[in-house]
Amino acid sequence: MFPVLIGISGIALTVTLHAFTTSLVLSGLKWYAVLSRMKYSVVTTRPMILGGTATALATKHYLDITLYAAAYWYFEQSGRFADFESALYLSSVTYTTLGYGDIVLTDSWRLLCGIQAMNGILLFGWSTALLFFLVQKLWFTKAAIEHQGAFKRHFTGLHHEHLE
Repeated sequence: MFPVLIGISGIALTVTLHAFTTSLVLSGLKWYAVLSRMKYSVVTTRPMILGGTATALATKHYLDITLYAAAYWYFEQSGRFADFESALYLSSVTYTTLGYGDIVLTDSWRLLCGIQAMNGILLFGWSTALLFFLVQKLWFTKAAIEHQGAFKRHFTGLHHEHLE
């Protein structure tokens, strides 16, 4: 039963951290709006925002993996891990649902791996949704659509003039 409590605590902690990371990213959108009004290049600000967001989310996922590895290392005292790197490896393949199965925990601790995998799926889905949301906001705003329309009209006009 103790591993289940560890797993539920891990879910609560990682979801809270993910909510905090999401809040930081969304506040970054406000900076994007400020930069856009200051006439910074859309070509440079969009990739910076998406790249920064993807890096922040990947770092956050690695923090989650490290937190679970610390729980495995500290609580699983059966000698399954030669070092912390082995616990980190198990946590990585579990969180990402890769699950090689070359390191197997004792019966009482195996349930924690399932909880961690479920947590990883949930948080990767959340990250994917956030990145999709950003792409929609950054590329399909009214100004971007108008800019694309002008761009398309410009090149369409050149193409037709060239053909005549």
